[in-house]
Amino acid sequence: MKRQLFVGIGVQKCATTWLYDILLDHPNVALSKRKELDFFSYHFGRGYQWYEEQFPADRHGCLVGEISPSYFVDANVPERLQAYAPEANLIVSLRDPVERAVSNHRHEVRLGNFHGDDLSFEAGLANNPLYLEQSRYGTYLQRWLRHIPVSRMLFLFQEDIDRDPQVIAQQVYRFLDVDDRHVSNAVEGRSNESVVHRSRMLEHARRSARDLGRLLGIDGVWRAAQKTGLQAVYRQLNRRPPEERIPPVSPETRQRLRLLLAEEIRLVEEITGRLLPHWRNQTSQ
Repeated sequence: MKRQLFVGIGVQKCATTWLYDILLDHPNVALSKRKELDFFSYHFGRGYQWYEEQFPADRHGCLVGEISPSYFVDANVPERLQAYAPEANLIVSLRDPVERAVSNHRHEVRLGNFHGDDLSFEAGLANNPLYLEQSRYGTYLQRWLRHIPVSRMLFLFQEDIDRDPQVIAQQVYRFLDVDDRHVSNAVEGRSNESVVHRSRMLEHARRSARDLGRLLGIDGVWRAAQKTGLQAVYRQLNRRPPEERIPPVSPETRQRLRLLLAEEIRLVEEITGRLLPHWRNQTSQ
C-alpha cells in the first residue's frame, strides 16, 4: 500500500457502521468501496493485489482506510496487518460488553440466523458462544498490543457517540490528521439499529442496493433517496422493535455476565486509561 492506511478493527455491534459512514463523505479520506473487506481475517488468501483494488484509484492524496469488525477477535490479523502496513493506525470502537452481547443476539435474530419458538437472549447465548467471547475486550486488546502500540490506537465508546456524535467525529478526524471541520451527513444517523424485519427478503434487497451503490461510487444517490422520506416509509412497513418477538433480558442474566466479564472490563480500563464503572454496575437497559 503506497498510501498511509488506517483500519477500524471493531468490535462487532459497536458503531462500526456509523464510523464508516462518517468517514465515507470526508473529502480527505478514501474508504474501501464496501464496508467489511475482511481481508486480513477471512480473505487473506486473495492476496495484496486484490486488497489494494478495493480502494478508490482516483482519490490521490487521500488517507486510505477500511473497517472490518472481524479483525478484532481473529488471532491472525494483528501480525498480518503489522507485516503489511507497519505504520497503520487503528480505531477500536467499544460499548458496554453485556449490551454488546444483547445487541449481537438481536442482530442474529434479525438476520434469521437464530430462530424458533424461544428467541430469548438466554437461549441465544446457549446457542452461540461468540456472544460472550466477542465481549472479552481486554483479552483481545492484549493480543493486539503485542504487535501494535497503544499510541497508534484510538478508542471510541458508543456511549460517547450517542451523547455527542459530532464531537466524537471530530476526534476521529483529528486522530487521522484530516480536516476536523468536516460535518458528515451521517453524523447524527443511527446505523444498524436493533430491529426485526417482517420480510428478510425485502431487507436483503435493500442492503444489496445500498452496497451496490457504494461499489459503483454513487452513494450520494442513496443518501438523496433517504432524504426524500423513503427510508421512513420503509421502516414503517418492514421494521418492528425487537421487543415484539424477543423477551427482555433478565437482570440476573445481565449481572451474571458482568461478573464473568469483570476482569475484561478491568483490563480495558487499564489499557485505555478510562474508568468504566457503568459497565460493572448497570443491571438493566
